[in-house]
Amino acid sequence: MKYCSKCGDIVEEGERFCNKCGNPLFANQNNDCPPSVQPIKQTQNQQSQLQQTTDSVQNVYNQNNLDPNTFKDNYKKKSAKSEYIIGGIIGLVVLFILCGCIAFFTNKKGFYFSSNSYDDSGQDIEDNADKSNKKSYGTSIIYDNVYNGVSIDNSLSAIKLIQQDSVTQKKDCPKEIVKIEDRIIKKYEIDAINLCEMDVDFALEVENVIKLMYQEFPSARGALTNISLANVPLTQGYIAAFMPVFTFATSSSSDSYPWVIKTEILLNSTYFLDSERMEASVKDGSASGHFPKNATRYSPVAHEFAHYFSYIAMMNSYGMDSMLLIDKNNVDEFYKVYTDFGEGNFSLKMINEAYDNYKTRTNTDMTLLKFRESISGYAVAKDANGDFIYDETIAEAFHDYYLNGQNACDASKEIVAVLKKYLGSKGE
Repeated sequence: MKYCSKCGDIVEEGERFCNKCGNPLFANQNNDCPPSVQPIKQTQNQQSQLQQTTDSVQNVYNQNNLDPNTFKDNYKKKSAKSEYIIGGIIGLVVLFILCGCIAFFTNKKGFYFSSNSYDDSGQDIEDNADKSNKKSYGTSIIYDNVYNGVSIDNSLSAIKLIQQDSVTQKKDCPKEIVKIEDRIIKKYEIDAINLCEMDVDFALEVENVIKLMYQEFPSARGALTNISLANVPLTQGYIAAFMPVFTFATSSSSDSYPWVIKTEILLNSTYFLDSERMEASVKDGSASGHFPKNATRYSPVAHEFAHYFSYIAMMNSYGMDSMLLIDKNNVDEFYKVYTDFGEGNFSLKMINEAYDNYKTRTNTDMTLLKFRESISGYAVAKDANGDFIYDETIAEAFHDYYLNGQNACDASKEIVAVLKKYLGSKGE
């Protein structure tokens, strides 16, 4: 029996990538024994089977995790990191793409982490709380179902598949929440919304954030496919995350094209189903300067939308209208956009332009780092390699602007102005 050296999952002979974590198995030197470390991430299907719910903490872009009825028996469904496992025999070039995806996500670029001043270790909020009364928060929604061998004719069939995957998970959800979800889908051209267990008032607050986002950037409609609750292991602990690329389905064709790509915002169920935890974490983060001033329990959603807007602005610069369907004709452009977003080149370009505009306007000698630090502590977040995540500066600037308007810091207002310029209007 073989085991993945990264997450410990059992792997079959001949497998080139782990079906759980996407680890390239050909790199394993000794995988006869399970590793001693615990998996970095579990999918929601696995969590459901183990009857686990999870507690977590943090923020902007990336990953994770019931068992809805399958649409057809011949759909081969897996819950896995589909951004890692594209499926099919698609050639050496795509293997490099997969490796790039692995590097991007394992560096956790895009998470929105909470402040260390708040205890997000999974303990009760009150130190002396009765442990027997501890409540775990989890959702029945699976954000990472994957369908292989599906007949995909066009964008409409891709959208229908995304919608069907979402709708089959709503049967036991409160009618009040489903009404809110349906209203968001209809008004804002998002294909699937899954807020199932969320408190109605909290869900209405999230809906209002979405409304304000599209009032600010109406040209960004149409590319975001999903907003969903997600169960997230404590080891990943983000509040919310923007996932630009999630390979949701592959075709029954010999080369697996086209791929159906979801672009989604994930809301950690540990926070969005536990208002007390969310409010305490955000309050502490805002008071310490980790988040912008006046942050609320729903404002991290604005931060995630800023990542989405930044992504759309970058896609515009490449002349790419959609990531929904990827085939051999646009896979090269897909990889370029995805890589650029992961490296932060376009984000840094926008930041530098905003900084130059600020220096010209004020004749300041403020450094670029101080310019970014003036927004919040998280605006200068770094990845696992110690490199700045420049898109976090963009997202925090927009978060500040969303919360404080003209009272936001100058750096935030300058950056939002540049973001608006590059996002532009459809057809420009």
